[in-house]
Amino acid sequence: MPLSGWLLLSALAPLPADAALSGDTRTMLLALTVLLLLVIVLSLYNRKLLQSNKTADSEQRALKNLLDQSAEFIAILDSNLQPTYLNPAFSSVIPAPQYPLAIFKDEESDALLLAEIAPQPHWHGEAWLQLAQNERRTPVALTMTRHLDSGSYLLTGRDISTCKRKQTEQDADYIYDADTGLFTPLLLNQFIQTAINSTTASQPQFAIFLIKSNQVLSYMAAAPQDKVPDVIRSLSSQLKQYSSKGAVVARYNTDTLAILIPAHLCSAQIEVNLNRLAHKILLVADQAAQEFKQSALQTYIGISIYPLDGTSPAVLLSSASTAICNAARLGRSNMQFANSRYQLKAPEYLALEAELLKAQENDEFDVYYQPRLSIGSNRVVGYEALLRWHNPKRGILAPQYFLNIADDTGQVVVLDKLVFRKCCQQLNHWQQTGISRGRMSVNISTLSFRQQDFVSSLQQQLEDAQLSADLFELELHEDIFLQPDSTINTTLQQLITLGFHLTLDNFGQGISSLSVLREYPLHSLKIAQSFIRDMEHNEQQRNITASLIRLASYLQIDVIATGIENEMQAYLLHVMGCDILQGHLFSKALPASEIPALLARENRLLRKEVG
Repeated sequence: MPLSGWLLLSALAPLPADAALSGDTRTMLLALTVLLLLVIVLSLYNRKLLQSNKTADSEQRALKNLLDQSAEFIAILDSNLQPTYLNPAFSSVIPAPQYPLAIFKDEESDALLLAEIAPQPHWHGEAWLQLAQNERRTPVALTMTRHLDSGSYLLTGRDISTCKRKQTEQDADYIYDADTGLFTPLLLNQFIQTAINSTTASQPQFAIFLIKSNQVLSYMAAAPQDKVPDVIRSLSSQLKQYSSKGAVVARYNTDTLAILIPAHLCSAQIEVNLNRLAHKILLVADQAAQEFKQSALQTYIGISIYPLDGTSPAVLLSSASTAICNAARLGRSNMQFANSRYQLKAPEYLALEAELLKAQENDEFDVYYQPRLSIGSNRVVGYEALLRWHNPKRGILAPQYFLNIADDTGQVVVLDKLVFRKCCQQLNHWQQTGISRGRMSVNISTLSFRQQDFVSSLQQQLEDAQLSADLFELELHEDIFLQPDSTINTTLQQLITLGFHLTLDNFGQGISSLSVLREYPLHSLKIAQSFIRDMEHNEQQRNITASLIRLASYLQIDVIATGIENEMQAYLLHVMGCDILQGHLFSKALPASEIPALLARENRLLRKEVG
């Protein structure tokens, strides 16, 4: 027993009765006892405190060892976001020292993340860690917790680059077919549903193409190491070009590809445009077959149209599959619509389109000239140049039979140049023979007007023919002005500077004709034939026509009326103040060879009037 224990026992032991002690002695012994008790208590407390400190140190060492051995990035930051501790996993991957830590909001942004999220007590999300100056950033799952009392932060992160790479690969497998690089069938169904949901009153339909090649399955069975034949891979690559126009190209199944033709490509002449596209695809497939010496390979295309052939992805695809079966029964590369009404319309159009291409090569076009008369002088004061096609099979065709095709295919630009060139040649001849009368009016298509070389091309042809631009009137359709931009006024001013007379064609037919007169420098307008037709029987039509003529007079713009069929129409227009008339009442459009005879008859009539 320690001394303090003995002292304590002796102090507490009862004294013998005969051992009488003085009062001071008893007091001293009591004080000594209290002191010893205090020493004992302090000793026990110190021992417990020492044991607690040892335990805490042991726990801290264990915690540090745990943090140091962790594969995750761990950091402790002070209130200024400066690191006070980085575990080895963290410090080993960043340049040392790197303060503040280069943790960014995304892969490309220069904005640091920590300062932005520091006010939040807890934040978890994806961030990007810059490992080195010139290396790409690494994606990390980041957690940041703020200690409310000290203001310090605990930062933990985990490298998720491998997970993201695997996710990207999974997404790619979901989105793209590994063999062809096209969209997968699953994505195709989603795109079709989106197209269904996106249809509008102005664009109510779209189309599905299924493109199937025979012998693909037998080829793959014979050569299982090749997941897809080269000819199909080549065709897939060729079809991707249509994606730039908004079409969706996908793999439908093992031997069938698919194209979703969006509504904006199906808004006009749908059967013709789809027929043309199908024949282009058949041509591409045939070229691919020849390239890879697969002469026996045939390609079949089935076409379904929403909503005629189905109102769901499954039904539309089924309709197109049925059309493919119908095409395959014919035994050669061809295409079939699911609905026969489209099948019947397009071949005639496509045949005419092919003939139109050959017509340019065979010089089958000619220009006829319809005279314009001044009612006041009863003389020819100009001509309108009108294109005629001498088709070997169909006879002489007026523009209304082929101009839409020329517009669709872009051939109208070539035809416009051809007409202007022939007009220059004819005017040259008439000037040399002394029978030139007034201006030559030439129709200009919207597509030609928007060509970059439009003005320079006209100028070059005038120089070649040694003619002045003031001999020509350019008729501009209202469609040219429907999508106004700064280049329109620039082009018009260039034409006026050269000396051309500018006329607004079909005035009154469009809703923006009045604004065109206000916005653009024009010399004359040609009243739409719809106002002239039957005007002698329709008072409202006469009133509208008279108002248009008065409006032009107020604006000091000349007026031309066309489509005059009878003398009453001519009389009414003359009374309304329109002096320049054109129509079958006076003369139909004539070949250049008949113009001298027309002018000779005019001279004989004038001599009779004078006589």
